Order: sequence, then structure tokens, then C-alpha cells
Amino acid sequence: MGDMLVELADLSLVWMWAEFYENELSMLQAGQKIAVTAKSYPGQNFDGAISLINPFLDETKRTAKVRIDIPNADFKLRPGMYVNAELAMDMGEALTVPVSAIMPTGERNVVFIDKGEGKLEPRIVQLGAKYGDIYEVQSGLQEGERVVSSANFLIDAESKVQGALKDFEDKNETAKRREGETGREQ
Repeated sequence: MGDMLVELADLSLVWMWAEFYENELSMLQAGQKIAVTAKSYPGQNFDGAISLINPFLDETKRTAKVRIDIPNADFKLRPGMYVNAELAMDMGEALTVPVSAIMPTGERNVVFIDKGEGKLEPRIVQLGAKYGDIYEVQSGLQEGERVVSSANFLIDAESKVQGALKDFEDKNETAKRREGETGREQ
């Protein structure tokens, strides 16, 4: 007496929680459509819609949870399944570069322009928003310019080696100059 024997759940509508970064929240609104996929059903999309945007941020991850309702008439989706949500938005047109093309130097962001014949030109760029694995470029680059998008660590390493060699040569020159001045004084 009093024990729960059975719990019934209506799975014709299931929901999931997705996390969005705080800079993405301004692009979301209730009712917005989202494509949901599950590894259990490759190649099949489930249509979901945002039903709730949590007004509180996770202060550590800088994300907010968003509830997505998914009609589940054929009962393929089940509680506890892992799914992926993909939100497609038209963000307009902009000049973009791959994240791998950007070399952050602390205060500035640098890209290397391929000038041909093995010559590279460093260029400081002003970046806009990041969308997945690309950055919007607000200034410093023109459409059609070719940027180095891989092996930037080699360029960075080479520039550090060249800088270290120049410092070493400058110190040696200074030491030789001082040595020569000391010899003349005697």
C-alpha cells in the first residue's frame, strides 16, 4: 500500500537541455527552430524548437541552458539519449578566416599573407565574432588575399629563433665593442 508500482510518461514530446555561450544568447528566441540528430538514427533529423532560455548563466562555463522541445510521434527518442543540436542562422556576409590562421600575440592578432615565392607578410587584423572554426575579420585584410592557415606555429617558432639570434648577435657586438674600448684605454 502506498508504493509506486508504475510511472507513466508521455514521450510524444521530449525535451533536451543545450548549453549556449553568453555571446550567442542574443541570437536565440523562444520558438526558434533547431535541427536535432542522434547517433542512434544516422542521417535522420528531428525538428525541435526553443521553448525556454534559462535567465541564469553558469559563471564557470559562461553558458546558459536552453530547453528544446522535440516532437517524438514515433517514439524514437528516449530519455537519457545523447543528441546533438544544430542551429543554422543567416548571419549575413562577412570576410572570414579560419581560427588556425590567427596568431594571437596578446594585444594584437596577426595573420600571415602569402605574397608568393615563399614570401610572407605579417598583418595585424581586427577580429569580430567567432563562428565555430572561423573568425569574422573587421579590418586589416582584403577579400582575395591568401592567408596562411596552417603551420603558424612554425612561423612563430622561426620568428622567435630569428629574434633570439639577433639579440645574441647584438650582445656579442656590444661585448666586442666594449672589449676594444677597454684595450684602447690601457
